[in-house]
Amino acid sequence: MKDPNTLLARRVAATLAIKNPRLDEWDESLTRFVGGTCPPFPFNSGIDYYIWASSHKVLGDIRVPFLTLNSEDDPIVRSVPEDAAGNGFVAMVVTSGGGHLGWFETGDRKGEVRRWIKKPILEWLRAVGEDIVYKDRRRPLHEVNGFLKEVGRDDLGCKEVDDEPGYVVGTKGQEGLLSGL
Repeated sequence: MKDPNTLLARRVAATLAIKNPRLDEWDESLTRFVGGTCPPFPFNSGIDYYIWASSHKVLGDIRVPFLTLNSEDDPIVRSVPEDAAGNGFVAMVVTSGGGHLGWFETGDRKGEVRRWIKKPILEWLRAVGEDIVYKDRRRPLHEVNGFLKEVGRDDLGCKEVDDEPGYVVGTKGQEGLLSGL
């Protein structure tokens, strides 16, 4: 922003001038120009950016159990390939409402808002872990510092949080890492 003539500075200024922009307006004004390296950025339109970023082109290549969660009223994801590109590893869930990343519901107390997305994802992960067995792919498990990990994959693991039974995190106590669900 030190040089107001740069594309980034101009696009940020234009985007901040939009009062209460929707995500698609934000992407049309800013992301399609400066959302990544050149090429492929900039894009001619936000729609062109969405087509480029769409995951439907790679669904057929997935080779592990994979869950997608979308909403019918999502202003960004306008088409969900409900057949999962014919890939049996992919489970696609479409809700009737929620918009883009709208995984919230009101709580029991006035003004309380909670995320509902944890429940279906954890149920799906549990079902995959308990009901789907790929004998030729399964690696033995071991425990490392309280984390359950696959042998040979000490970079990835999970553990149940003591103060919230049933809640699993992969990064608790690991400052600097992104937290999951």
